Amino acid sequence: MSNDQQIIHQLKLNHGLLFDGYKIQPSKQAIFMKDGELNIKLYNGQPIIYNNINDSISSENFFMDKDNLNNTIDVCINFPIAEIIYRGDLLESFSKCTDDENLYKLYGHFFARNILIGSKLFIKNLNLATQAQIDVLKFYLFCTYNSAKHSIEIPVNNFFTLNLLPKIVTLDGEELNTHKKLVKWMNNLYQEGEKSIFIISYDNFIPISQLKNNIVSSVDGFFNENHYEISNFKENISLEEWVRDAVNNNLVSWIRDFHLFQGLILDKDYEMEISKKIPITFTKIPKINPRNSSYLKIMKPSTKVENFLISNNIYSPYNLNSFPFIKDNSIKSNNGKNDENSTHVLINCEQYEILLNKDNIKPTQKLGYAIEEALNSMKPLKALQDIFNEYGQLFPQRIILGRSIKNILPTSIAPETIDIKTESLTLTPRLDKLNISYFLTPKGRIIENNDLPNWIQNPNNLEIIEFDEIEPFYKILKEEQQMKIDDLLKDNYRILMTGITDLRDLDNNEVEYHKRINIEPLLEDEDYEVYGSIVSKNNSRLEGIYVNFGSYDINGFFAMIKKLEETSINIKECRILWMIVEKPSKLLVFSPNNREFQVECIKESIILQSDKSNYYIKPSFSLSQGYTIFVHAYCPSTNYEPDNIIKLVKWSHNSIKFQVTKPFYNESNNNFSTDNEEDINLDLRICVLCSDYKNLKFDNKNEGGFSLDLTGYVLTKDNFNESLSTEINEVV
Repeated sequence: MSNDQQIIHQLKLNHGLLFDGYKIQPSKQAIFMKDGELNIKLYNGQPIIYNNINDSISSENFFMDKDNLNNTIDVCINFPIAEIIYRGDLLESFSKCTDDENLYKLYGHFFARNILIGSKLFIKNLNLATQAQIDVLKFYLFCTYNSAKHSIEIPVNNFFTLNLLPKIVTLDGEELNTHKKLVKWMNNLYQEGEKSIFIISYDNFIPISQLKNNIVSSVDGFFNENHYEISNFKENISLEEWVRDAVNNNLVSWIRDFHLFQGLILDKDYEMEISKKIPITFTKIPKINPRNSSYLKIMKPSTKVENFLISNNIYSPYNLNSFPFIKDNSIKSNNGKNDENSTHVLINCEQYEILLNKDNIKPTQKLGYAIEEALNSMKPLKALQDIFNEYGQLFPQRIILGRSIKNILPTSIAPETIDIKTESLTLTPRLDKLNISYFLTPKGRIIENNDLPNWIQNPNNLEIIEFDEIEPFYKILKEEQQMKIDDLLKDNYRILMTGITDLRDLDNNEVEYHKRINIEPLLEDEDYEVYGSIVSKNNSRLEGIYVNFGSYDINGFFAMIKKLEETSINIKECRILWMIVEKPSKLLVFSPNNREFQVECIKESIILQSDKSNYYIKPSFSLSQGYTIFVHAYCPSTNYEPDNIIKLVKWSHNSIKFQVTKPFYNESNNNFSTDNEEDINLDLRICVLCSDYKNLKFDNKNEGGFSLDLTGYVLTKDNFNESLSTEINEVV
């Protein structure tokens, strides 16, 4: 069977048409022979839209549930791809049929000279959609059709998933609820390859009775054009007519042209730009409110920050100190009095207000992955800063589109807003009083005062004229990521890095050692504290050896190790456990391994006395069982790291009792002996891990971690003394 015969057979082009007042279907018997002439011509017109369909669609001809379609299909779109004309010889069985009653049952009522083939899409619940949803749907259909029909790439950002729009349904009942499905359906129809085609329109009807009597003339009236399966519609128009302004004047095109709902980037030069990165996908269409408001606005910035914001179309007052990740803190800190004695005079013509609720968006998968990777890095604040430098530090949730012109006066004028009535402009006296003869558009075009009426009444050339309801950009992220960033931004002490370092390169014959410990990544500052201890190769805490830390720099620090004279410890088999404590915002390094630990730091000075070994500290916060305490000592008067051994004796909820002793080997060089007339000031740097976690993880080794009681003193029931406060008062 030839291709032509296959088409004739598949579409029953040689059959008549039965019409029962509701639907059209091919006749039971053929009228023409199937070896006739088949003329196929590609369709060059636009798809046809049928609006306000009142009839439901026959479930016999669509593989759909008729009950589900009742009163839901508002629009049918015919996508013709070719026009077919079939000419052939009448079959003898048809010509010799004399039974008029059986004639119509067997051969139908009409024969259609012209047939359009292609496919259809149905739009459900369009009447329930907002205008914004309708415009977005039209835009996507128009772009997808033109891309497939003309084989051109039309860049369309899929800001809105199709399940946010009125439903698009195919002839066989499939719902095209993703962009991928819609593009595939359109490409299958218009581009090369196998196609699922249907008869979508009949035209030039000839009554069967005329064919039988060799009278060939088309029927006027209703049957001049009957669109398969569609009847009782209000109007039919082309796709281009139906779409109209929605191509260039809709939310998708505004998002594309103006980069709506993308981050605002502020730099140290007091300049602002809109990020080119797309940060979000929508879970609900933003609300669009048409506005017809024109006004003259006079604003006098009182600070440099206000002047910066007004110059960038941000008119509401904002405290930039509440916005982290702005590139240069000089913008936030430079909030002094505005040196320039200037006044901003604007004329704004508002046309659309676009509102976005944060609950109706979610970050793109790409942004979410980038944020997660940054949070899990050793320098999370720097990694996040790099992301927000690209995506923006601010995020506006309210945007006004319209037109705006401005003049900046070198004088101080009281703030004022004046509504403009387009039918009776009364600005001239006011502008003359302000000594204003012209305004400037954002692109620098001069609008003189006598041209203002025409400019105000001309609705063309939309632009962003105001950003409002601005949030820190990171507040659009998932709640879990927001909480992690909030935690990073707290100005609290934390465990920034931990490690374990072997001592195989030391000499057992020595008593005192200085071990250099280098770290990666590098720190941003040299001001931090290190706490730690010496452990054996079996990870047991050693009492016969002492370690302190000092000589800090951005690359690392030194561990000062001293052995007691009588110890037999093999130093080569020992290891140093250490942890660096400081504020993440200061050093920028913050390992993800131990972020669950909350840290409190105490700096307290004590005076060492020869007849006293116990000293008391009162922290400003309450202690609890399970907390762990670390102590590091420093002697500021002699600028050396003391070798005094400091141990926790007892604790209560508001007090700590330490024992400070000198190593046995150092008795001959006692820093606080009775012969020493001057008392020694000792600075205690105390770190408290406010958590009941038992272990710390290593950052420089893949060995897991170590127990806190190897390096610090865990607060337990055994070393708790409820009457410690009373004891302190008695000592004092």
